[in-house]
Amino acid sequence: MRVAEIARLTGTTVRTVRYYHSLGLLPVPAERGGWRDYDLSHVARLSRIRWLVRAGVPLSAVARVLDGAEPTTVPDDGAPDGASVTQDLAAALASAEAHLEEVTAQRDMLASLLERSRAGMAVSPMPPRMAAFFDRMEAAASDERTRAAVRADRDAVDLACYRGQMPAEAELLFPDPDAGDDAATLAAYGRAGAGLSQEETEAMAAAMVERLVRRVEPERLRALAREADREAIHAVFQFFASFEQLGSAYARAMEARLLEAIDHWAVSEES
Repeated sequence: MRVAEIARLTGTTVRTVRYYHSLGLLPVPAERGGWRDYDLSHVARLSRIRWLVRAGVPLSAVARVLDGAEPTTVPDDGAPDGASVTQDLAAALASAEAHLEEVTAQRDMLASLLERSRAGMAVSPMPPRMAAFFDRMEAAASDERTRAAVRADRDAVDLACYRGQMPAEAELLFPDPDAGDDAATLAAYGRAGAGLSQEETEAMAAAMVERLVRRVEPERLRALAREADREAIHAVFQFFASFEQLGSAYARAMEARLLEAIDHWAVSEES
């Protein structure tokens, strides 16, 4: 049979058949009447090649697997000399499992994003509670300066979530709506970047943390104290401090006040 027919029988293309010839995976048949004459042995080998490729075996290992090539010598340490069929298949399986893990994570992310989109929420890596907070703040901002400060904060949190730096327990610090506290938070956003003194910055950070503490249920605070990763918290505030737009002094002050509060909650739980 001709090359087009063997390609059709094995579900591949003429180009692929010739590529396998070039790699030495598929023997080149003898010519008859000016064209290559493939027989059953070629069809069988090509089918096996395609089967192994679909299983995830790399082309570089297909010949060894097909031919059952095992190392012929064993060094003194008992380890096989060179690659073996078993090693090739184990490596292919490990690669497939890694890919499966990646695809599973991708599927879970898509399912989460689809759910949020159907609920009319922003498509973002932020947990819904965080996203709702920033939606609320931006919608309530009465001037462009405040709105810009909210957006800058949101961008930083979004980026930290993208990078996997935002601790999971941080969602506890984004409470449900409260007219009075929301107004105070917006006022703080409005003062952001206004050339505040260190004392004013410290006071603003302390007031922000105090509002958060007041609005989070005691059990949630205790859970936060139990689960808080101080190194992760430090890393995310260091990240925030690297953006001049957010104010490095305010980021450091917020970190200090928040860690003080976490220590206080931890002591309260122990007592």
